[in-house]
Amino acid sequence: MIKNLTIICILLIIFTVSLWSEVPAFSIETLNGDVLKSQDLLEDNIIYLDFWATSCQPCLRLLPQVSNLVEKYPDVTFIAVSIDSPRHKNNVSKLVRSQKFEFITAYDSNKALQKLFNVTSIPRSIIINKKREIVFDHSGFNSGDEQEIEKALQEALKGE
Repeated sequence: MIKNLTIICILLIIFTVSLWSEVPAFSIETLNGDVLKSQDLLEDNIIYLDFWATSCQPCLRLLPQVSNLVEKYPDVTFIAVSIDSPRHKNNVSKLVRSQKFEFITAYDSNKALQKLFNVTSIPRSIIINKKREIVFDHSGFNSGDEQEIEKALQEALKGE
């Protein structure tokens, strides 16, 4: 009985995931207080999301790499989503200003975006194409991963 129930649950999960071929609409607040809506962003650009925190050393190594890609890919909207606790919001702002990062910095204070994308570890890089499909999803950061990210961006731009 338990074995059958387990199989049914697995099949339901697979069926549910297969139905979610496009990312649901979402919105996120930037550190400046602006609200960005995915449907507006996807009209013109592909979206690159990077989930990070100020206490995450791999995140802090990845962010400059992402910032370097901003000018190179003007048809991509780069958004770094801080998952720091609300009491660290000032630290996030100071870090972004001091490093002069070129991407949009957002703050997921209600953790809605983390839940939507099932973010359980950071850094987490996600690329969403104009069809609202996730075409790249990578957790962690090691030297050389920035090349994999750039290749995925190039592929997403080709498939516009």
